[in-house]
Amino acid sequence: MRPQMLIISGSGTRKLLNLDEVAAAATALGFNVTVAEAGADVPAFAALVNSADVLLAVHGAGLTNQIFMPTNAVVLQIVPWGNMNWHATNFYGQPARDMQLRYLEYFVDEEETSLKDKYPRDHVVFKDPKALHTQGWQVLAETIMKQDVKVNLTRFQLFLLQTIDKLQE
Repeated sequence: MRPQMLIISGSGTRKLLNLDEVAAAATALGFNVTVAEAGADVPAFAALVNSADVLLAVHGAGLTNQIFMPTNAVVLQIVPWGNMNWHATNFYGQPARDMQLRYLEYFVDEEETSLKDKYPRDHVVFKDPKALHTQGWQVLAETIMKQDVKVNLTRFQLFLLQTIDKLQE
């Protein structure tokens, strides 16, 4: 049986710009891929999430749907640029582990963020993103949290392979 992967799409910020290519890469590796965005019908979406072996999403509210995942499923979080380690781990990583889910993180580099089109490379967003965290939530919300990502498919494919390994543990 092919494992079921649910990719949570988003229409707000932190979109996966090459979602179609990511879905195609996952399909080529043997996943049955469904792309969906949570809507008003929570029970139906919960059932969809519960039928998945893998939940893939860019850091954000869509990952809260991991609460509907079956035990031992895999959560693959795409972590945006900007020193988001603490947020990724504490908002989604540790809760996933606490729910007996297997968890992977893919950290976006500066070539994969839409911020490269908005800010010069000598801007604090690239030179010292941690400094933005010390300036409070409003500054983060206006910079780091307003990015979309386009993952490097060659690099990301390694994480898709790790996802297969996690499913077989």
